[in-house]
Amino acid sequence: MTGPKTKRWAAVLAFNLVAIALVLGAAELGVRLLAGADRTDQDDQLPMCHADPVTIWRYKPDVQLSYRAPEFEMRIRTNDEGLRSGPIPAGPAPTVLFIGDSFTFGWGVSETERYTDLIGKQLGGVRTVNAGHWMYTFDQQLLLMRQLIERHRPAVVVQGFYWMHVRSLFNHQLERNADGSLRAVLDPKIHVDPQGVLKFRSDWLERPPLGSQLVAFVARAVLNRDLRERAADWVDYMRPDSTRDATLWAETDALIGETARLLRQAGISYVPFLIPASVEVGGTQWSHLGWMGSAPPPGIDVTLPATRFATMLRRHGAEPVELAAALRELGGAALYFPQDGHWNAAGHAAAGRLLAPAVRRALAGPGN
Repeated sequence: MTGPKTKRWAAVLAFNLVAIALVLGAAELGVRLLAGADRTDQDDQLPMCHADPVTIWRYKPDVQLSYRAPEFEMRIRTNDEGLRSGPIPAGPAPTVLFIGDSFTFGWGVSETERYTDLIGKQLGGVRTVNAGHWMYTFDQQLLLMRQLIERHRPAVVVQGFYWMHVRSLFNHQLERNADGSLRAVLDPKIHVDPQGVLKFRSDWLERPPLGSQLVAFVARAVLNRDLRERAADWVDYMRPDSTRDATLWAETDALIGETARLLRQAGISYVPFLIPASVEVGGTQWSHLGWMGSAPPPGIDVTLPATRFATMLRRHGAEPVELAAALRELGGAALYFPQDGHWNAAGHAAAGRLLAPAVRRALAGPGN
């Protein structure tokens, strides 16, 4: 017979199981609500990629889609080369090739609002090629640049350096040729699904048990743990006494050197420029750099990453255009989307005005 003590333990066990189920259910609901409220940040909105053996991934050609975020909505199209642009016209006009990440891509703005297109209009009589790819870091940019130089024979290459991509090199595996030049870059944690969406290489994220977003959330945290524990935070790059990620900075220096040599040997003028984060121009949104505190982090110097990049570029014979001080005068943080952290249309307009003279001088040739 079942005694009172056994019944009491059964009741406690049942209560605990129900409580655990309720807690897990609430957690699952909370994660789903957060995902539903912020669907604009889901990769599923961007089924526009295909795997690439050289640069990990590239955009598909002839894509047409819309992307919605709380602060903007943008139309995205790619041409037959897989670049965010219409058809690139042929002709004798000198070509300016723009290489970079999501700032060059024009994240959050239309094609015509991008600094690249505005520079083309200001200069007149030139052909512009925008090869911006969101999330591309310096190794991928170099490899793509090499391909597009062969195709378009540009007179000038303009490259934007966003220093936060130093950390992006952490997961990249660089393959080199016998002469030491970069041949390809791999990232075993990333793949492209059949729809063209960039994904973590994990079934726990793509096909979690019972479709649980809570399991996917935990899996994402586990996959990112190695990066968090072994790579420095972005704000560490602004600490004068930080020596973390020295290997990544050395890789960056080598990639800048190879880029500068490639263009010099090809006789192509080079206009590198430094893209500041919003806090470098007076912004207060530190979450863009992974800092969630209510006050700015202590012991930092916001100029350090740009100074380090400028030193590298000059050591390799390239004079960078530094935008931070001028952007601070032209509007500061108002030139950025407050939450997203990219330039808005006003930011692109300001960057275009500041960069156009350097591009004009580069087109005119050495000494101009």
